[in-house]
Amino acid sequence: MKKSVIAGLIALAAAASAAAAQNLSIDEQGARHGQALSAAKICPGARTTAKVNALATAIKAADRVAFDAASQKIILAWDKAFLCQDVDPAQAPREINSCRKSKILSCTATWSEIGPEGTALPGLLEFAP
Repeated sequence: MKKSVIAGLIALAAAASAAAAQNLSIDEQGARHGQALSAAKICPGARTTAKVNALATAIKAADRVAFDAASQKIILAWDKAFLCQDVDPAQAPREINSCRKSKILSCTATWSEIGPEGTALPGLLEFAP
C-alpha cells in the first residue's frame, strides 16, 4: 500500500512539473535546462534530477534547435562568468573574490528558481548526498 502512495506522489509531482514546463516558451525551457546543467557543475552540493532529461526529451523535433541554442547559451555564459578564469593577474585577489561572490549569489538564485521548491521550474536540481 505504501508503495502505491509513493508512486502516486511521484506521478503527481512529475505531472505538475510537466505542466509548469508547458507554460514556458521553448527558449525559457532551454535556458532552465542550461541553468540546471551549469549549476550542477558549479554550485556546491547541486546535482540535476531526472526532470532535466525529461525536459530535454519532451521537446519536439521542430523546437529542438531553439531549445539547444538557449541551453548552450546559458551554459557558455555560466562557464565564462563563474569558472573565474578571466582574472587579471595584477588584480587577482580582488577579481577572484568578486567572481566567487557572484557565483554564490547566482547559485542562491538558481536554487530558489529551479531547486526542489523552485518558483520558475521546480525540481530540476537537488542536493547531492
